[in-house]
Amino acid sequence: MKVVETDKVIGGMLQDELKRCQEMLDGLRKAVSGLPKGSLSEREKRYKNKAYSYYYLKYRDGEKVISKHIPNREIQEVKEKLAMRKKYEKEIRSYEKRVAYLNKILRAGERRRHGRRAYTFETTL
Repeated sequence: MKVVETDKVIGGMLQDELKRCQEMLDGLRKAVSGLPKGSLSEREKRYKNKAYSYYYLKYRDGEKVISKHIPNREIQEVKEKLAMRKKYEKEIRSYEKRVAYLNKILRAGERRRHGRRAYTFETTL
């Protein structure tokens, strides 16, 4: 970007924004790693004309699909954590796009600077 080449203040601001975004990405990824992944599903079981429902957390571990039973007292907490994980993952995607865009701008400025050749025009009379 031509502005990055000519104005060092703007280039510095872009570098600072890139650093801030990368720090946010690291923090969000660390927060997501502690939250449960997958989705919550309910199963109904009928026994002697009564219906019982159970909640399971379903997620993938490589090729396998894991179903983990969630006790009734923990259902609300797990729902909140899953919603938080979904929100954080959405923020991670937006920050990844922003970091890619900033890198593209900063690299374009560097390429232009380094790619210039000094042409000299010699006139012969």
